[in-house]
Amino acid sequence: MFNIFFKRAFANQSIAFVFFTSGLVSGLLVSCNPTSDRVRDASTQKLAGTWEFKNSDGGKIGTAVFETQNDIDGNVYIFSNDLSSGRIAIAGKFKANAHTNPQELDFVFGDLTTQTIYEVDRNGLLKIANTVPDQVRPNDLGWQPQQLTKISDRMTIDSDIKILKSADLASSTASIRENEGKASIRAIMRSQQQIFQEKGQFSTDINQIKSGLQLNSDLYTYKINLFTEGSELMVQHSAIPVKDGLKAYTGIIYTISGENGQKATRLIMCESNLTTKAIASKPQNQDEGYRCPNNYTFIDP
Repeated sequence: MFNIFFKRAFANQSIAFVFFTSGLVSGLLVSCNPTSDRVRDASTQKLAGTWEFKNSDGGKIGTAVFETQNDIDGNVYIFSNDLSSGRIAIAGKFKANAHTNPQELDFVFGDLTTQTIYEVDRNGLLKIANTVPDQVRPNDLGWQPQQLTKISDRMTIDSDIKILKSADLASSTASIRENEGKASIRAIMRSQQQIFQEKGQFSTDINQIKSGLQLNSDLYTYKINLFTEGSELMVQHSAIPVKDGLKAYTGIIYTISGENGQKATRLIMCESNLTTKAIASKPQNQDEGYRCPNNYTFIDP
């Protein structure tokens, strides 16, 4: 979500933080969280402070700052490392209800509202499910919640950071929505890697890969192409915009042979340099790997 807003409200994990950085959607292969692991004491569910969210490789994607006096509602600021324009935060509103089961958390950024559920587990991790605006609130955290780690109690923003208020978000809507495609490709690639680990082969069935993933088809469609390069395999996943004015994304997973003969996977992710509704071309070979297709630029997978 925040990877994936966050997955669509953020310009990368489905704000979507990309939160939604994708991502907020991006999403993430984590197991369902049993009720016994959940801490329901309201004193442990406080959101106030600064939280960091990362991708599956542990690389920092961005930061969320919750500014509140009551831990019920307040302002939220989201910083994404995917933004190329420097120190900019997207400002929105949040409202939490820690007395429902599951606990509810809503984010409002301009005209985009994301209905999520959340918990702070026994290890202090903030887990949020559903980072895609305008979707129905989920009933459980599922198998791939966005996870955030609290790094401080600070609720203030540095004076040199440019804040995009709700009124400014109209001009940022495209980049916010692009985060959905970004986060979704990240989630698809993680699902594909899991399939390869279990079966030793990639899947070209998008419905199989999408199973369990919350992919919104209103903005992007998704395609898979499988290629054979000698004894190695390469699979390309593309997010193609449905509407004009959005960038396209492509994620590549390829195999390499280890010293013991076992296959290992590597991945890269790319963003189109310009808005386009065309599917990405095949990635280009380079020494023992691949680089982004023409007219695409590498971004953090």
